[in-house]
Amino acid sequence: MVNRESEPVHQPVPGNPYVLPVPPTGRTRRTGVAIGAGAVALVLIGVGFYAVTHKDGGGSGNGSREPVAGSTRESPDGGRESAEPDRDAGAEGDAKDDGSAAVIDVNAGRKPGEAKAWVAMNDIELPGKGAQLQDLWHVPGIVAQAEYDEVSGYRTSDGTKAWTVSVPGTVCDTPVNPTPDGKVVVAYTKRKSERDTACDQLRMIDLKTGEKGWHKELVDHGFWDDTSMTHVSITGGTVLVDQSATMRAYRIGDGKRLFTTEREREGGCSLDGVAGGSRLLQVESCAPGSPSTHGRLKRLDPRTGDVKWTYRTKKGWSIQKVHSVDPAVVVVQNREEMDKWAVVAVDDKGKQRSWIGVDKGPHKFAMCAGAGDSGEGVQNCPGAAVAADTLYMATEPKDGLLGPNKIVAFDLGTGKPKWTGAVEGGRQITPVPVAGGARPGVIGYARAQDGKNGQTVRFGPRGGKPDVLLRHTSSAQGMEAGMYAGNTLYADGRFFVTPTRLSGKSHGGKGEEGNARMLAFAR
Repeated sequence: MVNRESEPVHQPVPGNPYVLPVPPTGRTRRTGVAIGAGAVALVLIGVGFYAVTHKDGGGSGNGSREPVAGSTRESPDGGRESAEPDRDAGAEGDAKDDGSAAVIDVNAGRKPGEAKAWVAMNDIELPGKGAQLQDLWHVPGIVAQAEYDEVSGYRTSDGTKAWTVSVPGTVCDTPVNPTPDGKVVVAYTKRKSERDTACDQLRMIDLKTGEKGWHKELVDHGFWDDTSMTHVSITGGTVLVDQSATMRAYRIGDGKRLFTTEREREGGCSLDGVAGGSRLLQVESCAPGSPSTHGRLKRLDPRTGDVKWTYRTKKGWSIQKVHSVDPAVVVVQNREEMDKWAVVAVDDKGKQRSWIGVDKGPHKFAMCAGAGDSGEGVQNCPGAAVAADTLYMATEPKDGLLGPNKIVAFDLGTGKPKWTGAVEGGRQITPVPVAGGARPGVIGYARAQDGKNGQTVRFGPRGGKPDVLLRHTSSAQGMEAGMYAGNTLYADGRFFVTPTRLSGKSHGGKGEEGNARMLAFAR
C-alpha cells in the first residue's frame, strides 16, 4: 500500500563483519540468520588481538559552518521537522580538527614495493561496552564513517580529519552508500542513555564538506510503525526509513516526505528490510509461522513508491539479505531447516533467473561469511560481491578461523560456477566493496594474519592468478591484523579497513592499546 503525500513542509537551509554489533534495542525482526560459532570466536579474537600485536606497529608519528537554531513543528508525516540545520536543543554540534593528534606514522619501517599507509587513531571517549563502527563512505578526497556520537570525514591523502559532525545520542544506523552527489542521512538516538532505545532522529550530512542539512524526529505509531529498530538506505535523491513494518521515503534535498509503504493485512506480508543503491528493493516476510510462509522482493520507484515488479520465493523460504540491487541478488533461507540457504538472482520482470545452491559442490560457504545478524540492515552481509553479472563468494576456511580459503565466481545467468581462485601462500581472502568505477573482475583482500602483511588483489573476469594491486605496509601489520577485516572499501586505488567495533578502552588516551580506528593503503 502506497500513501503519497503532497502536504507542504518547511524547507531547510540547503546544505561483521566478523564482530557482532550491539543494536539500540533487543528487538529485531530478522531472526532467521544463524549466528555461527566462528562469529562468536572472532569477537573474542578481535577484542584482544591488537593488544598482542601493537608493539609491532609504527611509532607516534575540520572545518564546517556554524549551524543556527531552527524552529520545529509537528509534521503531517508523523515526524518533527527542523526548518533549518540545528543543534538539537543545544546538544549537537560540529568540531574542527586538524588531525594532528589522531594520526601516527606507520611508514617508518616500510619496505621497497610496499604501499604507503596511514592510520587514524580513535579520539572519541567510548562507553564501557564500546561502540560499533558503521558503514564506510567515499567521496573524492574524503573517506567517512560514523562511530558512537560522531560522523567524521578523513582526508584520503593522509588520514587527517577534514570535519566532524557530533550528535547528542548514539548513531544507530547508516546507509551503505551515499547519494551520487555525496550526501547521507544517518539515524541516531536522542540521548546516550542505555534506556533510550528509540532510534528516532535523522540528520542529513554533506560528506564533501561536513555541513549539516535538515533534521527530523521520527514518531512511534504502534507496534507496526515504531523506532525500536530503524534502518536507513539511499537510492538516488531519496532516503528510505524503515520503521518496523512501515517504510517512509524522504527527499534528501529538503527532507520532504514522498510516500509511505504500509503493512498489507491481506496476505499477511510485512516489511522486513529496504535495500538502496542504484535501485530500490523492498524485502517482505509473508504468512510467517504458517505452511504457506514465503518471502517477497519488490522493486519500487524511489520517487513515487510505485511497484515495478514483485518476486515471490518458494514456500517455506524467506529473504534474509540482499547482495546486490542491480542485478537483484538475494540470500534466501529455509524456515524449517535454518542451515539450508541459497542465493537467488532475479531478473527485471521479477522472475527467478538462477538458484545457486551453496550446499552442493566441493566448496563450503557460510551465510554472510559466518557474521550472523544482530539487527543490521538487509544489505550488511560480508563475504560476497556482485559485478558484471557474476557473484563472487568466499568459501569457508578449511583450517579453522584463520585458515586459507578461496573465491568462487558464479554465473548469475546459469547459477553455475565459472572459476575458483586463491592467493598464494595459504592466505584467507574475501571480496571487497568497491566505490566508483573499477576494472572487470573482483577486488579481494588477503587479510593480514600470522605475521603476513595484508594485500589488495584483483581477479580478472576469467579468474586465474590474481594481480597484486597493493602490498600492505609491514609496520602496519599488527594494527591491520587487529582490525580483522571488519569494514573494508576500495576506492580510487586506495584500500580502507576498520574494525567493526572498538572496546570501551579505545578512546585515544596516552598508552591505550587497540585504538587504531582506520587504516588506508595506496601506491
